[in-house]
Amino acid sequence: MGAQTEQSTLKRELKMKNKFSRTVAIIFVASILAGAVGCAKPKVQLQVSRDRVQQGEDVRVNWTSKDAKQVTLNGKAVDKTGAQVFTPDNTTTYTAVASRGKKEARDSKVVAVSARPARPTIRISADQEAITRGQSTTIRWSSNNADRVTISDLGTVPSSGSRAVSPSQSTTYEATATGPGGTDNASARVTVTEEAAPGERPRTSTPAANPSVAALFAQWVQTVYFELDKSDLMPQSQDKLRRAAGWLTQGPNRSIAFRIEGNCDPRGTEEYNIGLGERRAQAAKEFLASLGVEGSRIQTVSYGKERAAGASEGSPDQGPSWAHDRRDDFIYVSGGTPRNP
Repeated sequence: MGAQTEQSTLKRELKMKNKFSRTVAIIFVASILAGAVGCAKPKVQLQVSRDRVQQGEDVRVNWTSKDAKQVTLNGKAVDKTGAQVFTPDNTTTYTAVASRGKKEARDSKVVAVSARPARPTIRISADQEAITRGQSTTIRWSSNNADRVTISDLGTVPSSGSRAVSPSQSTTYEATATGPGGTDNASARVTVTEEAAPGERPRTSTPAANPSVAALFAQWVQTVYFELDKSDLMPQSQDKLRRAAGWLTQGPNRSIAFRIEGNCDPRGTEEYNIGLGERRAQAAKEFLASLGVEGSRIQTVSYGKERAAGASEGSPDQGPSWAHDRRDDFIYVSGGTPRNP
């Protein structure tokens, strides 16, 4: 009887030990699993709205994280999930770091920043802002950072240049320069008045052209011609200009104002020929000035290839021809007295 009781007691003790061991094992495994979850490596993902921008443009940076205790963006603490908007001046790397204990994860994106194209600028002016009907003036303009330049009444024009105009009524010339950096506008107004009636004081300071002086001018100041792609004065052209300067510096003619119009043959771009025509007109002006003709009396304008009429080389003395197209024309504007030299 005593042996049976002892055996039962042993069985109960063994059963309790097995139950305790299982409980301990369960607790041990649970603690391991809890520790594993608590030490999971954090994750982070970063995205940018654009990876290429121009200076002054915005970029949106978004990030998400998992199993992170702390998240930083470029070294600054941020929410575990969020977004910020930046306006970078230079190429910038955005880095998000998610950390938990000694473990961390990071993700980066680079946003390339390019310089914003310079804004176009344009200037325009008129040599004479007030003229009498029938007279002409020269519109001059210059621009920077422009792909296209337009002027009202003149259409699309080179980025810089000049044009002679003879409006029949007061006109405002509106210039617009357009480029990758935007647009710019400027204007110049030319006021046109009627000639004063007999006995009235003239309403402009520009004297009307005198037909007899204009005819004498055409006899003494004659067209000069140029070689292909050249703005240098040829010897025969220099001889013509010496003769012209001798007449222009005589007393009765010293008040004469005139215009030199540079022209080109049709070959080459419009912009190239506008520049070449301007150099040709300037070459004649400088040569005359060196001979005593005041520069203030001389206007210059380039027509480029606008008036070109030739289809082959030909001769300067006979148009239409390319050789005839390459020339400086001299146009009487005002001044002088109607008397023979």
